[in-house]
Amino acid sequence: MPHRFNVTGPCVPGRDFMVDISSRLQKPLQSIRRGESLLLVRARQSGKTTLLRELAHVLRQEQFAVALCSLQVAEDQTLTGLYRHIEATLHKAYPLPSLPKWTSIEPQSISFCSWLGEVQQKLGKPLVLLLDEYDAPPRKLVLAMLRSFRSALSLAEDGRPFAHSITLCGKTHVRDLRDELRPTGDETRGTGSLWNISLPLPLPTLSQSELDTLLEQYSIESGVPWRRDAKELLWEQTRGQPWLVSRICYLIDDQLGQPRLPAAGTLPASESAAAMPFTMRPAAVTPPSVATVRAACAQLLEEDCVHLLSVSDLLLNRKDAQELLLRLLGGEQIALSRVSEEQSYLLDLGLLVPSESGRYIELHNPIYAEYLNRWLSDQS
Repeated sequence: MPHRFNVTGPCVPGRDFMVDISSRLQKPLQSIRRGESLLLVRARQSGKTTLLRELAHVLRQEQFAVALCSLQVAEDQTLTGLYRHIEATLHKAYPLPSLPKWTSIEPQSISFCSWLGEVQQKLGKPLVLLLDEYDAPPRKLVLAMLRSFRSALSLAEDGRPFAHSITLCGKTHVRDLRDELRPTGDETRGTGSLWNISLPLPLPTLSQSELDTLLEQYSIESGVPWRRDAKELLWEQTRGQPWLVSRICYLIDDQLGQPRLPAAGTLPASESAAAMPFTMRPAAVTPPSVATVRAACAQLLEEDCVHLLSVSDLLLNRKDAQELLLRLLGGEQIALSRVSEEQSYLLDLGLLVPSESGRYIELHNPIYAEYLNRWLSDQS
């Protein structure tokens, strides 16, 4: 089966065009080995779940006990239901009689945290919880769960064991969960103590050399070459953002008239190119041009893309962040300042990046810039 450019979900090795992401795992692995907890916040279809799967795979090889579960699929949307979902994930990975069953007693949060500590002791290895779509359940339930986990992490000791490390992954920053429940008119941001025990988990985009490698894989398999100027434009427009790269390549491959050659050995030797359908003739397989890439970018911006819609969702009710983006879009040069909460928020989300000199901030890529310019205009 030929590989595909995946634009609908986590990438699967052997099925999708992918690059080696092992280098991206080194920093989070170092943090988790030290027992630190992580927070990964990005728009949808940014590669979060793909990264978590690879992270879980390596951690298991290093003899960590890992529970990778998506709270989006927890059937019982109660606090007990969330805990039961995590319990079920652990039991599936480490079946009875290895693990005890959790007996819910009041207060249930304390009893569940104690049970996680017992699980870690029974398994005899550090327990790592990777909670994907942690922000999908109702907000009050998420807040209750995080408060109990934070307390257990902070108080963990030999006589009160708990999980070794927790990674939260979603499209909502923890500080926004907290702010949503503040009374109307309360503009204070507080200390952020709900989950200030975590470090931001970086999610690097593709480098230019990785993008070239990806396109070379495609060309070898498909018989469709890529011209250097088209590759450079694809890089300039996306700056390696994985979903944007995949979507544009998908459009070019399947919708904008760049047909693949037949797989080797699928045609009889006696069948000439002239007898093939016109779109399947080798002569019809021309390299994507700069105009082709521009057309794909334009088409992408006209679609209701979940990824781009999710990018703007990250800015809802954040007037300061919107104003900062408007200044950048207006051509203002703004110095990089990590003490600025809005800059830190947008940098952690991957919407902004430091400039090449490291002194200023800029939008991650021109497609984001064009989309946000339209969206912010609509807001005003």
